[in-house]
Amino acid sequence: MKKKTILMAAIAVMLVAVLVVGGTLAYFTDTKSATNTFTMGNVAITLDETDVNNPKARTANGNTYNVYPGQTVQKDPIVHNTGKNAAYIRATVNVSNWMNLVAAYYPDFKETFPNDGYKAALNLLVGELGEGWSVVEVVKGDTFTIGQFDAKFILKYDGVLAADADTTAMFQTVTIPAGIDNANAESFDSVKVVAQAIQADGFVTWEAAFAAFDAE
Repeated sequence: MKKKTILMAAIAVMLVAVLVVGGTLAYFTDTKSATNTFTMGNVAITLDETDVNNPKARTANGNTYNVYPGQTVQKDPIVHNTGKNAAYIRATVNVSNWMNLVAAYYPDFKETFPNDGYKAALNLLVGELGEGWSVVEVVKGDTFTIGQFDAKFILKYDGVLAADADTTAMFQTVTIPAGIDNANAESFDSVKVVAQAIQADGFVTWEAAFAAFDAE
């Protein structure tokens, strides 16, 4: 079972009934058949956001920003269910060097990783999350070495996303820390969003579904 595309098995069943009447000279025979056809479903999603170079369009390739301290830029990731099956949705937001930056530029924020309250550190960057989205966990990010400590926020989307339906935007903007200086500017260079989906059929809860996803 692949993580991002989960298919139901396709089964073709042939039912055959044969009636034979015995005799020495002739046989009366009859054959009937019925084929049951099962169409495979699928789970497929896309992720996009407003194209800052063309605000009337959306892009699946992300955006490149030229920013300055304190600037707020538009970033509104939305997940679209383009498959045939309803799905549970999860997203990760990896913020480069965020663990260092929070301590350096938000002295009033007292929570530290991995305490549960550290989940609110994402709000310092993106403000309020969109309706239905919540941070359920924070883990070490894609880069976690001496001097570079990314934070990866795990986001849950409530409920089941129907086929051909869209989530709300995870958030609307990203605000660059006002106090950021040259020493840290290069290490704060990305906010990477990844979306994941798993079929809703067969699972009672989002938690159970992604426990199975992670076990693969």
